[in-house]
Amino acid sequence: MQHTPLDHAARVLAETDPARRYHAAKAAAKAAAAPYEQAAEDALQDLIAQHGGNEAAAARELGKTKNALYMRKKRATERASGARAAAPEQVQPALRFDSPRAARDAVLDWALRQQEVTDQQEVLFLGALAAGADPVALSEDSGVGLDTLRRIRPGGNISISQLDEYGEEIEAFARAAMDRALALGAAAASHAEHSAARIWKLAAEQIVTNTAPTALLPDPGIRPDDFATTEEFVDALVSREPSEEEQAAGQRTPTDLAITSGPDAWLAATYVAYRREANRPPASEESPEDAAASEAMRAAFSELADAILHLRTTGTVPPALLTPEAS
Repeated sequence: MQHTPLDHAARVLAETDPARRYHAAKAAAKAAAAPYEQAAEDALQDLIAQHGGNEAAAARELGKTKNALYMRKKRATERASGARAAAPEQVQPALRFDSPRAARDAVLDWALRQQEVTDQQEVLFLGALAAGADPVALSEDSGVGLDTLRRIRPGGNISISQLDEYGEEIEAFARAAMDRALALGAAAASHAEHSAARIWKLAAEQIVTNTAPTALLPDPGIRPDDFATTEEFVDALVSREPSEEEQAAGQRTPTDLAITSGPDAWLAATYVAYRREANRPPASEESPEDAAASEAMRAAFSELADAILHLRTTGTVPPALLTPEAS
């Protein structure tokens, strides 16, 4: 009698030992997928043949890069032969770490940088498409599949950031965010309120550092009209003793993204990061006090994401940050 996939699933689920059930499920899934994997490989070969052996053309029709198609064929060949290619020869020495903890910290730093790159992918490619760049060329340049570009492209026109990176609004936004953070900190009474205020304070410091480093600096009290020439004015600014606030600002370093791509790119990636934190599911086991604090922090991240979205969408500071209650 021929067994159906449901029969196999029923036998796997009936296994009472968790370890045996796990291995049985993995084996059944692999066996069930094998015919479809082979069918996909056969279809791929037929598609390449249909394009006269042109793998690049076949890749474009599938919404993949030629390199992705090559790697898929390589994996299929390895599966068919039952063995993977020999390990590559090491060309240069590996990095040196003093401890496993230091190595993990370095990997986590790398992962954070990768996440930052991922967080700017959507707005970057939407901007390129809005500017008239050819999707196929973008896919070939970046290795991002055409199917991904189709997925992120909205219906209708693509909206573009309205933020003037060199205008007054971005400094006003940075000041308003810091004012909000300080007001929340001063009014905080509970653990949850202190937690939300801490999120706002850290975020406000990031916003100032990466978008408007001079936003919080005091007025130097030197005006161009007080000098006969621009050179004299500049010399007076440079030669004066910097204030403590200016010294502190000079010690803060923007991220690589803010330096290389500008404040708007940093804000776009930061919006994604803040929204991700706002949507993070609650922990399964928390005390009532910790649960309230976690909820307050998620709400703070949501408010920050909304504020950044308003700034980039309209080019203006969110009214909520300018109300007396917020400041």
